[in-house]
Amino acid sequence: MTAIQEVGVSVACLLLLQGCPQPVASVCPAGMVPLEGRGGPFCMHAYEVHIEGQLGDADQGVDFPNGSTKVSLSARAGQEPSKGVSWYQAYAACAEAGWHLCTSAEWEDACAGPTGRAWPTLDGAYASGRCAVSHPPQYHKVPLSPSGAFPDCRTPEGVYDLLGNLWEWTDPGQRDAEGRPVIDKRGAAHYSAEPQGCTYSSVGSHDPAFNGTIGFRCCVGR
Repeated sequence: MTAIQEVGVSVACLLLLQGCPQPVASVCPAGMVPLEGRGGPFCMHAYEVHIEGQLGDADQGVDFPNGSTKVSLSARAGQEPSKGVSWYQAYAACAEAGWHLCTSAEWEDACAGPTGRAWPTLDGAYASGRCAVSHPPQYHKVPLSPSGAFPDCRTPEGVYDLLGNLWEWTDPGQRDAEGRPVIDKRGAAHYSAEPQGCTYSSVGSHDPAFNGTIGFRCCVGR
């Protein structure tokens, strides 16, 4: 299309008030990327979450630091992701920010894609230098790294460190006979030496108050 044709189209749009290109607005909160899932479009933090402030008891969720009404969450390159967070704390932190703890299905769709692509391949994810995992020559020797320190450990959509660095709490949407949440952790950690892919699940493997080397991300529908 020539410049004259483009001008003509713009004038026609103004006169007819139809068919006009609309400005593209941000579809996700800051720090999140837009994704397509089997349950519909959603947004996910591009990096594992860093929490500013104090956490409450592992089985009670999050305290509000300095009398604030919301915890301060951020997910940026160069930050060390928060670990030692229980499932309850992660769930509450996302909820207080107006989002939700990513569901297991959302996490899997972000990692593998809604059509089930193999990203990264198990061999690729555990290749030396690609993701923060302890590939065979370095069993349990790779330290926790700042988010985004492994630039090749990203999905085509721009989500980093889904495999490696920290395990991540997710919500499978299940409850036990007593009404307590049944938890799921996804991905792998910096010390992991056995390949865990996008579809690896560990539903019910921990009590929701467990607060080991596990982090999380938040999601929100769009």
